[in-house]
Amino acid sequence: MNSYHCRGAAGMPGLTLAEQLTLTTTRISAFRGGAQVGFGTGFFFNFKVSDDLFIPAVITNKHVVAGCDQVTIVCHTAEGPKPSGSFIPCHLDARPGAIISHPDPDVDLCAVPFGPILNQAEANGTPLFYTGLDFGLVPEDDDWQYFDAFEEVIMIGCPRGIFDDFNNLPITRRGNTASSLTKLYGGKQEFMVDMACFPGSSGSPIFVYDRNGYLDRKTNSFKIGVSRVRFVGVLYSGPLITNDGKIVLQQQPKVEVSAMMHLGNAIRSSQLHGIEELIKARFSAEIPKNADVGDVRFDT
Repeated sequence: MNSYHCRGAAGMPGLTLAEQLTLTTTRISAFRGGAQVGFGTGFFFNFKVSDDLFIPAVITNKHVVAGCDQVTIVCHTAEGPKPSGSFIPCHLDARPGAIISHPDPDVDLCAVPFGPILNQAEANGTPLFYTGLDFGLVPEDDDWQYFDAFEEVIMIGCPRGIFDDFNNLPITRRGNTASSLTKLYGGKQEFMVDMACFPGSSGSPIFVYDRNGYLDRKTNSFKIGVSRVRFVGVLYSGPLITNDGKIVLQQQPKVEVSAMMHLGNAIRSSQLHGIEELIKARFSAEIPKNADVGDVRFDT
């Protein structure tokens, strides 16, 4: 059975945990008919189908790729167990049928399979480097009750398309949960965060990240000097506030301005299990090695 090659979180000496987290995330450029129609954020996730097969995918929001036929991400090339400092643009098929959307129409998540691109890059002598998340970092159903009423979180993404294009790295933002992770916000598998969230941040992964210790509520003990990372959610929207403003000219027109409220809505990471079932159904059989996987080329 075909087994996709991955340079993921394991076996990466010299990279800190924080550095590994930044390599989970990529900017997504969406195209239709060769013209760019939008951008957003995506992250790499590995779905295990069997003991000898996993399916790497780029996870983002449905609305980020809606109406497009191709998405482009820029990937690091590998130099042994670390990024080489060079990048390759990878063009992924986003036509209907290629995207694997969450089966619930109200859950704004989808997956773009990424494994064939990895294999093609390997065959071309330009192996790719990335950090793939997996369900080992996603809280189990019973784990959500042990988070505190508010937790410090970080979000990694590309607000308004901004990223470090020289180093091909996303932007990291820090904030707090604005609603309890132990509760279903609005009765949905969601929560809110208190941080600056802008268009382009859609699809950003959100982590509870404690570097130097945390309160383990399961054992009611404080873990001194112990790091904790839990992948808890994916940003998909943020509420707006509408303000009236004036531009002082001769005719004194009145304008209406919509501003972000420094809040964001996030989908619980456990909702990725809905996509996992579809991926298992699609990829349970061996994938033909000559499948059409898209285009990989060096950036020039």
